Amino acid sequence: MELKSRVVSIWFLMAFFTVSGMMAQVDIRNITFRGRVQDISGRGIANVSVSDGLNIVQTNNKGVYQLLSTAEANYVFISIPSGYEVPFKDNAPHFFRKVPEEYSSKQIVNFELKRKKEEEKQHVTIVWADPQVYYLDEIPELQEAADDVKELLSLNYKDVPAHGLVAGDMIGWLKDADTLYEPIKRTINSIGVPFFYAVGNHDMDTNSRTNYSSKKTYNRYFGPTYYSFNRGDIHYIVLDNAFYIGRGGSSIGYLDERQFAWLEQDLKTLAEGSTVIITMHIPTYSPDARNGAFHKEQMNKVLQNRSAFYKMLEPFNVHLFSGHEHYTENYEINKTIFEHVHTSLGGFFWMAPWSWDGSPRGYGVYEVDGDNVEWYFKPIGKSKEHQFNVYPVGSNSHKEEAIVVNVWNYDPSWKIYWYEDGVKMGEMEQFRGYDSSIYNYVNKNKENFNHPGIGYALTDHLFFAIPKVKSRSIKVKVVDRFGNVYIQEIENKKDANTL
Repeated sequence: MELKSRVVSIWFLMAFFTVSGMMAQVDIRNITFRGRVQDISGRGIANVSVSDGLNIVQTNNKGVYQLLSTAEANYVFISIPSGYEVPFKDNAPHFFRKVPEEYSSKQIVNFELKRKKEEEKQHVTIVWADPQVYYLDEIPELQEAADDVKELLSLNYKDVPAHGLVAGDMIGWLKDADTLYEPIKRTINSIGVPFFYAVGNHDMDTNSRTNYSSKKTYNRYFGPTYYSFNRGDIHYIVLDNAFYIGRGGSSIGYLDERQFAWLEQDLKTLAEGSTVIITMHIPTYSPDARNGAFHKEQMNKVLQNRSAFYKMLEPFNVHLFSGHEHYTENYEINKTIFEHVHTSLGGFFWMAPWSWDGSPRGYGVYEVDGDNVEWYFKPIGKSKEHQFNVYPVGSNSHKEEAIVVNVWNYDPSWKIYWYEDGVKMGEMEQFRGYDSSIYNYVNKNKENFNHPGIGYALTDHLFFAIPKVKSRSIKVKVVDRFGNVYIQEIENKKDANTL
């Protein structure tokens, strides 16, 4: 990319603020960052994007770059190109350099990368959302999740490159950052593949006066809050859309202009039609929006300026990864944008095996082949074939005469069939309700919860059918959007075991 000198966000850079009756001026002195991106043999790497968080330039054919910036910059970072290993430091990806506090008009910032041996066009991406660890005694349960991923990769993807994404809220209370962040990072790093992190609302400094300074603790442990990297034919972007509004611990889903300006430049490095995977904490869409009840959407639960965001993404094939809501949802925003909302890794704040909507503790698995992406949900401690729960007649107080199925990773392309005594009866009917497992568990155990006042939530990925009174067996056959078939059978009686 040709180095361009541009005037960006003058209103931001020329800001003044009053402190104790005196005027303190923001430091906007120019800095020119120069350097080289090279491999370990000393050979320069061309066309690598280098950024200060506002502008992006690319290295020339010798791996050299020059970036005009200001003293306001905190980091210089690269977009790791395909075919190179992820640099690591302190159990996390280290693709950035912290700008020294001492001012210098010219600074040298170099990066060195190691080329990977294996091809990456086929790779696997693991997605965790909201680990939200509150206490040290929850780390062993986090380790169980890490071991589950490790086993999945060794059994099913032995020779396939893999990496992971954490869609924010690594921690429960940021006051415990110095106690918990390092054990969390070490546990995730024990999986043996690189995991990239997004910032969530629980990762914010809520004693800050504005959003601008609300991610300083996160920065200290993970680096920049937005960045990109490449694997095979896929361009991955991580964004920061948990916008702190300076009121208690409150945030909204929002992308500020600075981030939009950076994203616009990042996307211009891609060919039209490229496949892009974007991870952020707060979803862009909601069940209310899907049902046309836009007035019911809450500002802290969805991206407020999503229309501008979607428009920017129009030239590409996009998958959006998010979390925050502690439920599983899939939204086909349009023909080229698909959003995957991931349930909490720890279910009900590590207090129950399920989350609000009855989704089990688990994570997303995305199989990439070139620019094609397929996916499934992996429950912790269960087979990857376990994709739904069946509840017998009498289990659901709102559908007492029906068998009920919770297909947590459902989207409208899935088919849910049921069979009665071996006879195919057709598709089950979708409804909005409560999952029996989490509903009954909360009502029975809520007095003993570490976090009182929270409970189950309504979900749309429930299905029901009313069998004959005298039928003996019920089979449920679920076919996902890729043609994968999952089957469970139960006896038709009220005390049948739930699978």
